[in-house]
Amino acid sequence: MRFFDFWKRLDSRVKVTLAAIGVQNWGQQLTVQYNQLYAIDLGATAVQLGFLNSITAAIGAGVSIPVGWATEKYSAKRMLLLGLLFALVSSIIFSTAGAWWWLIPAFLVGSQLIRIGPLTDIIFFSSTEPGQRASLMGFSRVVWGGLNIFAPIFAAFLVATFGGINARGIRPLYFVQVGLTLFALSFLWKFLEVGDSSNRVEGSFKKAGLMKSYRDFFEGEKWLKRFMILRIIMQFGTNLAMPFVPLWMVSYNGANEYFLGVMGTVSVITALILQIPAGRLSDRLGRKKTYFILRPFCYLGTFLLVFTRNPGYLIIVGILGAIAMAGAGGVGGVGFTPFITMFWEMVPQEKRGRWFGVEGLMGVATIPARGFRRDTLGEGFGDDCYVGTCSFGGFVGFTNSFHDP
Repeated sequence: MRFFDFWKRLDSRVKVTLAAIGVQNWGQQLTVQYNQLYAIDLGATAVQLGFLNSITAAIGAGVSIPVGWATEKYSAKRMLLLGLLFALVSSIIFSTAGAWWWLIPAFLVGSQLIRIGPLTDIIFFSSTEPGQRASLMGFSRVVWGGLNIFAPIFAAFLVATFGGINARGIRPLYFVQVGLTLFALSFLWKFLEVGDSSNRVEGSFKKAGLMKSYRDFFEGEKWLKRFMILRIIMQFGTNLAMPFVPLWMVSYNGANEYFLGVMGTVSVITALILQIPAGRLSDRLGRKKTYFILRPFCYLGTFLLVFTRNPGYLIIVGILGAIAMAGAGGVGGVGFTPFITMFWEMVPQEKRGRWFGVEGLMGVATIPARGFRRDTLGEGFGDDCYVGTCSFGGFVGFTNSFHDP
């Protein structure tokens, strides 16, 4: 009953965005465990994959500043529609790719050019009172998680039906993804008023240039520089391992499509159960304290992933969560709820577009992590490579400290 009462109290802009992004996100969940495997089967090597991730990160970071500026000037809604359009183009390219290099533009526009998640959160925060924001973050993840519960299993069934873990078996997932993204884009276009100025900053900002607006952004924000350094350290460790986690689970843990599917489903269900309690705890206890309660579970899951070869243990990893694991579910992944709430509350509403841009620029520091790895895979894809990357990302991330506004 409380679930439906909370839904009724939401702003109409939140409801429309929540529904549309939920559909689009379900489509993304279908392929999140298979993108790297798909590229490898189309002929990409591990080195090429790392290099492609580095280039993708560089371009995404390069455009983040103007994208953040445009978000405040033209509204988060317009940029969200543009982001969905790019996601649609990316899915179309994936569905028709005949060789791995076809995927280069898909990687570039699909996830880094205009990031959908932060734009969605900006709309949420601009339409919600401070005392309900963490609860809304948890609520939104429950809604999306409810939709995503069977996405990994459905993906596994489709992959197995069309040929297993290879390009032929994975390709149908992208056709489904195209249809869902097109629906989300059309739904937002029809029911969300693009011309609404609720997320734009009026007055002097409209007259300020790009660089001046960012100089003004940092005035009086003493906590931001400290946070940026810590955030870069965390991202470096995570991105060092992220492109290769699915390959690790298949090559080292011995997982097949069904193990990946069950692990993903268990991970989503665990997060689904805990999201709303975590949001409420964050609103009452504080964002930082709640984050530090939940985050250590990720490190337990990471070490289990690294040191066990039995694929059956992946179920426990799904429950706990793990560093750089697709979907960021499990108990540890729920820590994202207080974290993202704290992240957006570090600046006032009129600065959130530029804060979005700055956060994207911090990705520059993670570019070496995406390309830096030993030139080995399969026979040489040894313990030291993955243990070093995941442990670095986990422990360095755990030593950070935040200002709880």
